[in-house]
Amino acid sequence: MELEERTALGPLGPDWDALVDAMDLPSPFLRSWWIDHAAFGDPFIVCCRDHGELVGGLALQRTRRYGVEWLEMLGDGPLEPDHLDLVADPARATEVGASLGQWLGRKGSRVLDLGGLAAGAQLIAHVPGVGPTRRLEVAPYLRLPAGYDELLAQLPGKLRSTITRTGKRLDKAGVVTLVRGVDDLEEALVVLRDLHDDRWGTSSGFMSGWDQFSAAARAGVAAGEVWFTELIDADGRAVATEVDLWAGTRLGFYQSGRLADHELRGSGSVLKARILERAIERGATEFDLLRGDETYKVEWSTSRRDLVAMRKGVGAAGMALMAVAEANRALRSRRDRSTT
Repeated sequence: MELEERTALGPLGPDWDALVDAMDLPSPFLRSWWIDHAAFGDPFIVCCRDHGELVGGLALQRTRRYGVEWLEMLGDGPLEPDHLDLVADPARATEVGASLGQWLGRKGSRVLDLGGLAAGAQLIAHVPGVGPTRRLEVAPYLRLPAGYDELLAQLPGKLRSTITRTGKRLDKAGVVTLVRGVDDLEEALVVLRDLHDDRWGTSSGFMSGWDQFSAAARAGVAAGEVWFTELIDADGRAVATEVDLWAGTRLGFYQSGRLADHELRGSGSVLKARILERAIERGATEFDLLRGDETYKVEWSTSRRDLVAMRKGVGAAGMALMAVAEANRALRSRRDRSTT
């Protein structure tokens, strides 16, 4: 197994994406359009080759903190990618993981700060060093039936009623659904930025990663793996927008925004239902709400997966940093208990 360190996938993108497609749980945040644009810090991609053939790899971002090399999953930060893992030919995942584990544990000091991992990620068993592995969040999801009517039938009654009644009200008011593409993507990005800010304001950290997101979105739309869908009123005004990401036959809900006008209540649910109708027609088998257990996500899901985070210190300085971090965490925990 030969390891090659790269700053971008570039021409390896199609081979990398083929490996992602073969994974048991492919994630849009492992696709080449994301990997080549979404890094915070220096992108650092370790590719595993066998006689020149790409058989796996690990996409990271690298910074220095406290004088030590700090490695994170690529894109981690305000964009909150999830279901992350190493990428590998399924028949060689253990071998790829072992090679990557040796590389992560090579001579020197570093911190491996790996968040957003799928609970069953292949990478977990191969990460060296000293430090905790903790449950991070949950990711709700919904198995999609073969038809849209079946989907409506399995949704909660209140949500189904909202979709039906609000859909009729919006139709009567002349509100239509618009699917954006490459030609009008820049306008779609403006709509998302404005509506997201109008809906969430400073409570959302998403906008601090806007440059990385918009660059990745441009590449993802060109690849046909990022959907921007809007509701447009009779005056041509966008009243709701949603961004969804594809990985194989899995569609992931990523970001949204809408106007909060009373007469537009329920528009987000109508938009999501119309997106799922189109996704089912394309052959989607799962709708992933991604990380977070907000009430609306629970309404749209029937199952959930755990996400985990690992923070390991390698080498003397890395292990010392982890010891200090854990001591501080224990102290905060004692203080919190003493005040309750």
